[in-house]
Order: sequence, then C-alpha cells, then structure tokens
Amino acid sequence: MGSQPSKPAETKVFTPKTQVDFTSTLLAQLEQSTEGDYTRQQLANRYLEQRVSEKLSQLEEETLKKFEDKLNTSLLSEDGHSNNELSSKALSEKVTHLNERLAKIKENQAIKLSNDSLKQCKEALANCLRDNEGKPLNCFEEVQNFKKLAFEH
Repeated sequence: MGSQPSKPAETKVFTPKTQVDFTSTLLAQLEQSTEGDYTRQQLANRYLEQRVSEKLSQLEEETLKKFEDKLNTSLLSEDGHSNNELSSKALSEKVTHLNERLAKIKENQAIKLSNDSLKQCKEALANCLRDNEGKPLNCFEEVQNFKKLAFEH
C-alpha cells in the first residue's frame, strides 16, 4: 500500500490533426515570398513618414494662417490709433520696420554660415551621417564639434 502510488500515472500523448512534415513546395514558396520582416518594416516606415509629412504640412498651414492673422492684426492696430483708422504712412512705416528686422535676421544667419570652419564642420557631419545611415551615434564627435562652433557665433 505505501510502496505503490494510489493512482496510476497517466501519460498523455497529443497527436496533431494537421500535417507536421513540410513539403518541399511549401518551403520553396516560403523562401521565394517577397513579404518578410524587412518588407513589413519598410512599409511601416513609409506609412509613418507619410503620416508625419501630412501632419507637418497641416501644422505648416496652421502656422501660416496664424502668422497671417497676426500680421494683419499687427498692421491694422497701432498704439495711438483705433483699428478702423489706417494711414498709408503708418502702414509704410510698419512695413519698413518689418523689412529691417528681416534684413537683420538674414544678416545674422549669413554671418553664422559664412564662417569657414563652421561650413567644414557641417560638411563633415553631413558626410558622417550619410556614411553611417541608421547609426547616428557614430557621429557623436562631429555633432559636438558642430554644436560648439554653431553656438559660438
């Protein structure tokens, strides 16, 4: 009584109801299939790029509308005058002021980009990123050099 188990041990064997052996035609078909992890990844990347570009264009349109509205309201409203009165002199002064500000911004950008060492650093960074596509961490030193030169000016 104590030396043998009270219930006999059951051994369960599962037999598949489908064929387990893969035929050579099935294996050949799987090998020749163009769809795989890589192609699914590429399709997913293209879908994401398309969605991002759509969102960016939508944001760009919204920003342009806001800019135009702000520009219109800033041109039409003046500290000393009401919104209904707009003289050509005040308008031309505001346009001149905005043109001067734009010219200053363009000059500052031109000075930054005119520096030869900054141009060389920018080219080195671009080449490194092109050579190491998908591995941006390989270009860490170039990025740091570019940041240092860009923020000096």
